[in-house]
Amino acid sequence: MIDKKKYICTAPFNYTEVYDDRQFLCCPSWLPIDVNDGNGIVSSFNSEKSKEIRKSILDGSYKYCDEVQCPFLSRLKSNQIPKNFIPKTPESIKHFESVTQPSIVNFCFDRSCNFQCPSCRNELINYTGNQRKSVDLKLKEVEEQISPYVKRLYLSGSADPFYSKSFRQFLINLDSNKFKELKSIHLHTNASLWNESMWDKMKSIHPFVNSCEISIDAATKETYETKTRIGGNWEVLLENLHFITKIPTIKHYIFSFVVQDTNYKEMYDFYRMIESYMKDRTDKIKWEVKTNVITNWGTYTDDVFNQKDVSNPTHQEHSEFLIELEKVKNLPNIVHNFHHLYQSVKKLF
Repeated sequence: MIDKKKYICTAPFNYTEVYDDRQFLCCPSWLPIDVNDGNGIVSSFNSEKSKEIRKSILDGSYKYCDEVQCPFLSRLKSNQIPKNFIPKTPESIKHFESVTQPSIVNFCFDRSCNFQCPSCRNELINYTGNQRKSVDLKLKEVEEQISPYVKRLYLSGSADPFYSKSFRQFLINLDSNKFKELKSIHLHTNASLWNESMWDKMKSIHPFVNSCEISIDAATKETYETKTRIGGNWEVLLENLHFITKIPTIKHYIFSFVVQDTNYKEMYDFYRMIESYMKDRTDKIKWEVKTNVITNWGTYTDDVFNQKDVSNPTHQEHSEFLIELEKVKNLPNIVHNFHHLYQSVKKLF
């Protein structure tokens, strides 16, 4: 196991997730400390809570991080060094102590989505009225305060960027003259609306979109439409995947799969399905299947969540889950946060 005290995770020094009334320096299920000080994105990035979090990274304690949920800290336990971890040296410490501006901003301040996925929400959400005005004000803040130096935009960790009226218009109308340092835009989507017609409306962002994450959580029509993507259409998804996986500017694809009681037996089939889409790309690209433990975002009672989380050793189907995990854990292009269960897998086999 690699000693985390010898490395610096760069995320809290260059990344921020911005919600309606909260802000984080990493995925909130990995680092669940709200750093919002009520004075805007940049001020919150430099708040006292932000400074405390960064101190915990530099001193090697990582005391605010969830080492089970975070796939990067989990990877250290398997003697793998994630690309966003760099050796701790006097020079690197000095550099990160001087950081005051985020270079990566994740837009999570609009929860509008055309799906009702149980692992995320228990109702359809579409911002209107004052909520929509609030989103537009946040976008104005991004353009006025962050656009001169931000290098990477992430849309969206909270909903679907193609469905959100504000995010969709932002992507259609992006002015690269305002975002002078912008190098990339990462799109995180359910892909149901990402077709050729929609993409043609967003020509201004084409040069910047070099990575994406498509959240699917299923390998069959029944599971997709009735268990993990309520409101989804399997045939539409497959057709859109055929288009998206051939967009030439995209060089990094992530296909995510939140593991739960209703889909864990499809992990291997999901991997093979994605592999079949990527095999025809002859140019140099990176693709990965990301299988993650389910998180309770407040949509489940404790009892229901315990039934959903097959990664929990007390779950009645946990042993069956470990069998499925064994099928995929060493496949190429697999990323997951189940490293803490490896000893259990070894005992089982």
